[in-house]
Amino acid sequence: MNESGIITAIDVGTTKVFALITALDGETGSSVSRQAGVRAKVLAHATVPCRGLMRGNVEDMAETTMAVRAALDLVEDEAGVKVASAYIGVTGAHVACENRRDHLDGVGSIGVITPQELNTETPVSSSGDDRQLVLAMPISYTLDGEEGIRNPVGMHSRSVEVDTHVNTADRDRLQLLTEAVRNAGIEVDALVMEPLASGLSSLTADERNRGTLLIDMGGGTCDIVAFRGGKVSYTGVVPVGGYQFTNDICLTYNVEQESAEHAKVHHGHTEPAAVDAEKLVSMSLQDRPTSIAVPARDLARLLRERAVELAQLIRIKLEDAEPGQVGSAKVVITGGASELPGIADILQRYLGRRVRLGAPTQTVAGTDELSGPAHATGLGILAWATSQPISASNVCRGRAMRGGETPNRLTGIGEGIGRQVRKLRLSPWMAAAMSSQQ
Repeated sequence: MNESGIITAIDVGTTKVFALITALDGETGSSVSRQAGVRAKVLAHATVPCRGLMRGNVEDMAETTMAVRAALDLVEDEAGVKVASAYIGVTGAHVACENRRDHLDGVGSIGVITPQELNTETPVSSSGDDRQLVLAMPISYTLDGEEGIRNPVGMHSRSVEVDTHVNTADRDRLQLLTEAVRNAGIEVDALVMEPLASGLSSLTADERNRGTLLIDMGGGTCDIVAFRGGKVSYTGVVPVGGYQFTNDICLTYNVEQESAEHAKVHHGHTEPAAVDAEKLVSMSLQDRPTSIAVPARDLARLLRERAVELAQLIRIKLEDAEPGQVGSAKVVITGGASELPGIADILQRYLGRRVRLGAPTQTVAGTDELSGPAHATGLGILAWATSQPISASNVCRGRAMRGGETPNRLTGIGEGIGRQVRKLRLSPWMAAAMSSQQ
């Protein structure tokens, strides 16, 4: 975020780059409604195709940079604003999560636990040469063996421990993404975990508190995040998304990708019985000026095979989670690929959980056309940027916020989470990991 209150969020995806420029309430002379849920006004947004990534990872630097620059040119022209930096989403199979517990030495040893003690950093270790810290969110405290304490300030304890949800990513993969963005002419304010971003934009506060599993089905990956008690308990990535569905059509029928995508979006279904037996779908053949007519039910059978495989991969991913991270929470699916008819039913069948289709739940002025599941991640990155109580840019650069510093402005979508995080101390391990990146 620059000094004028302008925030830019960019979702660099496998199939597209989505860029969003917003102004915080009262900035740039724009009048933003203060009704419940409205926090910022969207000045401009744009979506452009991207061919530089594979399964969420940058594989072609030049193509990725071109797509980011093209999206920025469109939003800058529309908003009349020059973008200097942006919040960038991160996903990919290289991202790993861990819930860890660390003992806080000396906290509460001279009386009641104070906020100052909880904001004292005690570096003890680092994240390793090949891994980089992306996110660390305190979950709760344990005092003298009593677990699940959200705010220990004012309590007495001889032994204080903190549970923290930690995400790390492959350092080289993050460097490629960062370089691609910087080559487009802007700096990175912070790297934001895309599963968390989608959870912030697509789940209600009640769903996050009661316990919900969100699956963001994007172009190249399915990002998973579990919430319990309003806090993140699990994040994961399955490297399969909507692109693989389209590619199956291309390879099976030897048709152009654009034509296959159109057939999937407008005629696709994962339940053959729900499709008219007489319906034909026309697609253009590759490198030939002719087309092919495919029975819609055959297309549905092909899409169903991929959907079943994806559901099984997600189930395996969840089974590999640590006990207690996921539980038996209901499932909300979002993202562009979640709009494929019938896929929610297949996930419900194979995951054994109630599944509903989700979309951004929060209102941002000027985003009526962004209310669909495909924009959940982009709006979630915006939510993170406006609600982050610990300066995201400082985390990206390797510095944690000190107790006396003022957190970023808290508004709307992440306010509840922001209040919770402000009460919790960063684990000593996380503080050391961030210090090691300076």
